[in-house]
Amino acid sequence: MSEAVRGEGAFLVDDAGRRFMHGIHEMADLAPRDVVAKAIMQQMIETGAPHVWLDGRELGQEVWENRFPTILESCRLHGVDPVTELIPVAPAAHYASGGILTDLSGRTNVEGLYACGECACTGVHGANRLASNSLLEGLVFASRIAQHLATDLARPGEPKPDERVPALLTPEVREHVASTMTDGAGVLRSRRSLGRTLSRLLELRSWQSQQPCVEAWEATNVHSVATFIAAAAREREETRGSHWREDFPEPDDLHWRARINSQLVEGTVHTTVRPIS
Repeated sequence: MSEAVRGEGAFLVDDAGRRFMHGIHEMADLAPRDVVAKAIMQQMIETGAPHVWLDGRELGQEVWENRFPTILESCRLHGVDPVTELIPVAPAAHYASGGILTDLSGRTNVEGLYACGECACTGVHGANRLASNSLLEGLVFASRIAQHLATDLARPGEPKPDERVPALLTPEVREHVASTMTDGAGVLRSRRSLGRTLSRLLELRSWQSQQPCVEAWEATNVHSVATFIAAAAREREETRGSHWREDFPEPDDLHWRARINSQLVEGTVHTTVRPIS
């Protein structure tokens, strides 16, 4: 659901039809996205509901058809007509500012492996990406990688089989990881919620798969990334950029002008804190 719908005049309501953004921010439903996301999550926690509602009925059919035809079609495909009905909405992860650590040529610490785009952490986004910069990052670093490969492409060696037995998780783990991260490591974070999240992720490691299918690999990778995120979020006891801690609501430049690097070693997350000069 695009924020432009709220910009056009749609507003958020709870199950009782009450506009809850009034009193939370002076701009009400037009508040910054992080403020809105936190308010929605707080409503969901207080009521136990899986979502709140977006009311765009006052926009009228003409506005929906002319300004938001794609969103209108998508809503109707999911059984909701926003012209006449409330739309269920909840916060969702939009972008990862962290990722695989690279240098300015896109190289990782694995020889011959490069990373580019949202999967990479080049440092250009700081703690919160600015609008449209992800596309520019992809273009810039793709060009840098191509230039580097043209002059420094390693010759292929003799392939060596990986004889390790992959410790894969069952595909069902993926859905549990998603709900666990939303509940404890999403918009609202605290030491308690992140500790609970890491405990649940540890439990899910026992859901071993005996069949190495694509879905099992994906579930295992998602679980690993979730573990990295939750561990780093618990370690960073401050609020910075898109990382917001309920128990540490302010930035702490004295202790946390730093980057957290994580590695998975034999199933255990090891983190190092590297100060930024």
